[in-house]
Amino acid sequence: MSQSPFGAVVPATCHDQAVTAGYFQRVRWHHDDAEDPVVLWSHIVDGWEVRKVDEFADGRLAWADDQHETETTGLGQVPIPRPEEIAADPQFTVAVIDAADFEGIWRRARGGV
Repeated sequence: MSQSPFGAVVPATCHDQAVTAGYFQRVRWHHDDAEDPVVLWSHIVDGWEVRKVDEFADGRLAWADDQHETETTGLGQVPIPRPEEIAADPQFTVAVIDAADFEGIWRRARGGV
């Protein structure tokens, strides 16, 4: 199982949008390794991933929650850094997204469930 490509801290604010105890984010990871995801979708509560979808360049989606993980995708083992901290690294483009955007990719990843 791959680990999150970034380290650990706590949520704050991003792009003038308040990040509360629970939020959703999309992180585009700019790289050329076909084995790693290119978009990391996360539902974060109190700094921890509670649901996650990894999107690969070939369109494949892998998901994880507290009861399911795949060979390539599992929840982070450390708290997720604040969005602006992730965005400070040029290999990442971060967006705090609304619940509907996350729920859409979550349903797709789980085969419409």
